[in-house]
Amino acid sequence: MSTKSNNTKKNIIDASMQLFANKGYLAITMKDICDRCGLSRGGLYRHYSSTKEIFIAMLDRDIGDDRNAVKQAIDQRVPAKVIFEHYLAHEKNAIFSDNKGLFFATHEFAFVESEQRAYFDKRVELSVDLLSSLFRYGQETGEFKNFDITNVATHIIYFFDGLKTSSSVLTITEEMVNQQLNIIKEMLI
Repeated sequence: MSTKSNNTKKNIIDASMQLFANKGYLAITMKDICDRCGLSRGGLYRHYSSTKEIFIAMLDRDIGDDRNAVKQAIDQRVPAKVIFEHYLAHEKNAIFSDNKGLFFATHEFAFVESEQRAYFDKRVELSVDLLSSLFRYGQETGEFKNFDITNVATHIIYFFDGLKTSSSVLTITEEMVNQQLNIIKEMLI
């Protein structure tokens, strides 16, 4: 695929992400995305056939970027504590970002597109694998305590999912989040 095509796909996903965050999954049409991207219908349909396909591409990019960043940091022998602090900061920033509506849109997508259950199960599995690889690395380097890696990774994934989803409807303060992150760090480091 050409660089121009990749750039166009990236721009479509970036623009769509903002639309989904602002209006949810169901409210967005391909026309909305065309308007936002400045593309003709043909230009958009050359890359994606539906909002569903765009939404899945957006989710895939997100998990792919996270997995690549952690793998690269481990390969470069960045200390596990540093990688984990970065991971926690990334998750914390997501809770307070202007894109909070994206978490609601993701759950909306999961309910509306119920045939995607296996896809979401796989996303959780990939996220648990990502954290598990970091925790194994941290235990190997002696930076992390000995704990059940898979269960703790699963707990953290569900914890952040619940917190990010709730952040769009509940008052969640930075102090509250910091307290929870400190509990997680005390369990692991």
